[in-house]
Amino acid sequence: MISILELAYKKHNDWNNIVKSFGCNPSMSEDVVMEMYIQLDADVKKGLDLYYKDEINHYYCYKVLRGIYTNLYKSSLRQKKVYLEDINELQEIEQSGIDEVKWAKQRDSIDAVLEKMYWYDKKIFEIVAKGVSVAELSRNTKISYYSLYNTYINAKKHIKENL
Repeated sequence: MISILELAYKKHNDWNNIVKSFGCNPSMSEDVVMEMYIQLDADVKKGLDLYYKDEINHYYCYKVLRGIYTNLYKSSLRQKKVYLEDINELQEIEQSGIDEVKWAKQRDSIDAVLEKMYWYDKKIFEIVAKGVSVAELSRNTKISYYSLYNTYINAKKHIKENL
């Protein structure tokens, strides 16, 4: 009797076409099909019967392929994408350097706006701007997360409006 993997491999081109029909590019479809073979082998070792009338269960293979592709697609959506334009802008900034005079003037104008703000708003803004998360600040001070978040957002908005 032929093993389940041999039966599956006989339909290799069909599996690739199925994965491509999901919208997958050809090189990635090969990877998805190979992952399916690994999954099938693991399932057979667990004791699953994947035969259907002396053939491989096509529906099961379809569901495995669909699941693998969906997981890969979702993980690719979570990956941070960087656009070429952004990279070019960063390279220009690195090459030209930071204009320290301009930066110092902008920092002074922000400080001037902060000095005119209510002390609580100023303090919340400074703490969050230094890198402490709003959630961490809320846990440490026992002040409502939403209160701190709104204070920070309003302070940031106030600074932008007055620059």
